[in-house]
Amino acid sequence: MNSLLTLAKDLEQKSKAQQQTTGEMLKAAFSEHEKSVRAELSESEKRISAAILDYDRKLSSAMSQRTKGMVHMVSRTWLTIVLVSALLIASSAGILWCQGQQMIDNYTSIREQKDTLEKLNARTWGVRYQEDNQGRFLMLPEGVKANTNWTFDSGTKIGIRLVRE
Repeated sequence: MNSLLTLAKDLEQKSKAQQQTTGEMLKAAFSEHEKSVRAELSESEKRISAAILDYDRKLSSAMSQRTKGMVHMVSRTWLTIVLVSALLIASSAGILWCQGQQMIDNYTSIREQKDTLEKLNARTWGVRYQEDNQGRFLMLPEGVKANTNWTFDSGTKIGIRLVRE
């Protein structure tokens, strides 16, 4: 029985030693595995960070290029609008100036014709035409009288005959 007890104690000691060795081996294996997982996670984090930074750089560059393109396009559009507006304003001003010159020329011509007619009338008979709020009148110079009952063209037209006194 002693030998059985000794055998059981030896078995128990061997089992404890084996358990302790197995525990240490497991700890070492888990520690090794944990280091490996940490290293992989660190590498993965670096790759992800690098990819994010690269993506941000590319996105910023693309947005910058697109923004520059949009700014360029908008500025060209506004420049076109401003130039077309200026051209339309200049054309309108030119047309108005030409029409103004024609109006001035026409007024001058009418005024000259009126002055010429008045001078002609004054030289021949001195008759002037006048119009105001009381009516229309022929103004006769001194020494000219009007005969009011005068007909001509076989009596179809009535006129005023001017006679020098």
